[in-house]
Amino acid sequence: MIYVIATIELKPGCREDYLSILKENVPHVNAEPGCIAYEPTVDVDAGLPVQGELRENVVTLVEAWESLDALQAHLKTPHMASYREAVKELVVKLSVDVLQPA
Repeated sequence: MIYVIATIELKPGCREDYLSILKENVPHVNAEPGCIAYEPTVDVDAGLPVQGELRENVVTLVEAWESLDALQAHLKTPHMASYREAVKELVVKLSVDVLQPA
């Protein structure tokens, strides 16, 4: 299994517009072979002393894939190309961590 944590920093005030576009794409991704989970998340104030500052302009995608091949195939799908085109003016920065169980 492969885990992906994608952190998307957005232009100020664009989070709801971005989430609307992203949520339209989620069912397509979840239907892909090898997709175990694809969940958009936003920061929540948990009141934990170790929690960092809340990030109003960040969306974090938490993903799980059966394999690296499934992840690579996901990145080449037409719906992901359309999604990237639709959000390119909203995104400031994207960082991706790809992980495997230890």
